[in-house]
Amino acid sequence: MRKIYEVMDFAESAYILHSGKLTFEISPDDRYYLEGKEIIFGAEEPLIAYKTEREEYFRFQTVYVEDDSVVDKIPLANLYKVVSFYNIGYTITKNIARNLEITNKIYITKEKSLSGTDMASKEYARLYVEAIDEIKKMYQKVRTSWLKDVLDRYTNSLVYTKGLAFRRGESKHSLTMSMEQLSDYTFNLRSGSILCEENGEGNEMFILNRGNLEVYIGGKKVADINQSGTVIGEMALLLGEKRTATIKTVTDCNITVIKPENLKEAAQNNPGFFLNIAVNLGKRLENNCNLIRETEELLSESKAHETPLPPKERTNYKALLTLTRDLERYDSKYKIEWLSELIAKTKQRVNQARDLWK
Repeated sequence: MRKIYEVMDFAESAYILHSGKLTFEISPDDRYYLEGKEIIFGAEEPLIAYKTEREEYFRFQTVYVEDDSVVDKIPLANLYKVVSFYNIGYTITKNIARNLEITNKIYITKEKSLSGTDMASKEYARLYVEAIDEIKKMYQKVRTSWLKDVLDRYTNSLVYTKGLAFRRGESKHSLTMSMEQLSDYTFNLRSGSILCEENGEGNEMFILNRGNLEVYIGGKKVADINQSGTVIGEMALLLGEKRTATIKTVTDCNITVIKPENLKEAAQNNPGFFLNIAVNLGKRLENNCNLIRETEELLSESKAHETPLPPKERTNYKALLTLTRDLERYDSKYKIEWLSELIAKTKQRVNQARDLWK
């Protein structure tokens, strides 16, 4: 096999596989394969960089091709231009969605192998990030030196990086639609309505124009959606897969529905249509890759010991405990209400995690 690029390489171009087979490697134990003709790959990282106006962006998976495969580069200037063309933009976006679907399944399978201690370790990393994020918010309001010191010390840690992955935030990118051309596809939903149901059929996607939505998976609320322009259900439209979540309206909502038959019109009237969707899916794919690697590390750590280690000896737990104790020292010194509440909430959730997965 030939290596096209690897994790942490700069994304300097996209590629097209004219014929042959691709191997995507997230970790040495996690690979998936695509085979066919005229497959555009490696577009997600440069498109994310383009959309977010970053000069450089690192690859988040390694790609190999079979020795007899035929591959050409797609220069970045060409990629940015052709992603707005309907046929090519649709193909690029669908390929990213396909990779996202595959990595979703890899992660779900891998997560099922985690022990109770591993699950607790994931939760500790998430709690670590949530505590740091609360401190960041306060620092934006009150720029004190001790808050900056805490952020400088704890945001550079490996546990913070892990927690960002395990939090699995699926960022959504706004897609500003030309509503005049799509007014026929816009409708209102009353508060308490169900937009779509988990495991239900559906091949349309939605764009929230106004209102608040709640997302449920397995009956548990996992997210709120209230940003105008948020795209929902792209995977169902691109791949025809079943709905992965139930979405309910919290307030009266105004929503645009994009079905396969009016997808071309939507894309032609909005040049950034496929770019926005590709970036949204690409960021979710990147997050999946990070989740898979961090979960594999947890599994490897467990395999390295003949008997499971108690939570108190886990790295993530130790890091969270160190952060909490440090915050307690500042709370003892400054007597700040929000800090006391943060410490109490963190301790309570740590105890809940230990009770749940002991």
